[in-house]
Amino acid sequence: MRTIVTNEALERTLTRERLEKYLSATGQDFDAALKLYEENTCLSESFYTPLQSVEICLRNCLHEQLTVRYGVEWYRSQEAPLSDDSKRIIFDVMDELRKDRKVVTPGKVVAELKFAFWVGLLGTSYDATLWRGGLYRAFLATGGKQRKLVHGRFNAIRRFRNRVAHHEPIFDRQLFQIHSEIIEAIRWMCRDTANWAAYHSRFEHVQSTAGPG
Repeated sequence: MRTIVTNEALERTLTRERLEKYLSATGQDFDAALKLYEENTCLSESFYTPLQSVEICLRNCLHEQLTVRYGVEWYRSQEAPLSDDSKRIIFDVMDELRKDRKVVTPGKVVAELKFAFWVGLLGTSYDATLWRGGLYRAFLATGGKQRKLVHGRFNAIRRFRNRVAHHEPIFDRQLFQIHSEIIEAIRWMCRDTANWAAYHSRFEHVQSTAGPG
């Protein structure tokens, strides 16, 4: 619940610059812009389960295939054809774990590597090596998928995830389509996990109360 005093406080703490997209969408009506901002916050929150599920499922499925080919510590393997950038990212992760006085285990390394790292392993530069060498097997749950399609989908999900994580507006996006594509991407890896994520997702309920989007 907001009052005039609350609105005045939010104008200072959130700033009109931050709210510009909301103001534009509501004809510069500040109170309506705040309502839209609140709806956007709820929509972003509702994507937590599907985004969490797709990210964790991706990293663990890719880790599984990399382990089959290069061993459970594939990130240390001289045989794994990782780029210098990928090796640097892995080194930084292991270094941070050591600084935090944590044992460097496969599980901890996998968990600390960012979503962008895993999406990067699906890129063009790895087509002839990691992808054809086994990563394609991570996406056989609903039949084989082309690497270009898989990378494009996960890269789009990554960009959307970053908008949510950085508190950016998403109310003007095709949210039903995005949600459907996230669940479908999980289904490429595991049907049961996709069904579980869809069941626990609050997106459709929240969207139905927030208006069209």
